[in-house]
Amino acid sequence: MGEPFRAETGQPYPSAVWFARADKNQDGSVTRDEMVADALRFFDTLDLNHDGKLTPDEVGRYESVVAPETSIYSVIPDDYFDRRRRRRDSDAMADSRDYGGAMGAGRYAWLNIPEPVVAADQDVDRIVTRDEFATAAAGAFERLDVLDRGRLRLQDLPRTPAQIALEGPCRPPKQRKGGD
Repeated sequence: MGEPFRAETGQPYPSAVWFARADKNQDGSVTRDEMVADALRFFDTLDLNHDGKLTPDEVGRYESVVAPETSIYSVIPDDYFDRRRRRRDSDAMADSRDYGGAMGAGRYAWLNIPEPVVAADQDVDRIVTRDEFATAAAGAFERLDVLDRGRLRLQDLPRTPAQIALEGPCRPPKQRKGGD
């Protein structure tokens, strides 16, 4: 839901840190209710005046202070235009839609949602209510629960683009002990 998790060298990847905290009953899985509860905990940290709404000023603070790495106006990789030029003519259509991969928060998350706080604004009135944020969290859970189990396990979730960049595209996920 846009909360930044940062890991120091040698520490677990940030997704594992979030997962461990969101898994309130420590059963190795995150349910829809646990995910929504964790999202609302984060919402409450963003809602500075505690009125149940994130206003443009509060969202602006999120984008500039809390999680500036979610900016969609990021630096284009040095070789981006070289890669585009090297593509064959048959790839021209795909090339016109290529933004270089995941953007904003999507670089660090399981879902490519560049700015998840703003994306929760269902009625597009520039105010994100607590209910809208909870609904967005429930929707994110549903999109991630591809096995339709009603729970998420860390080992079943995809690696984030940032994790792939750190570990390499072909590196298999580490084997986890236990679980079902």
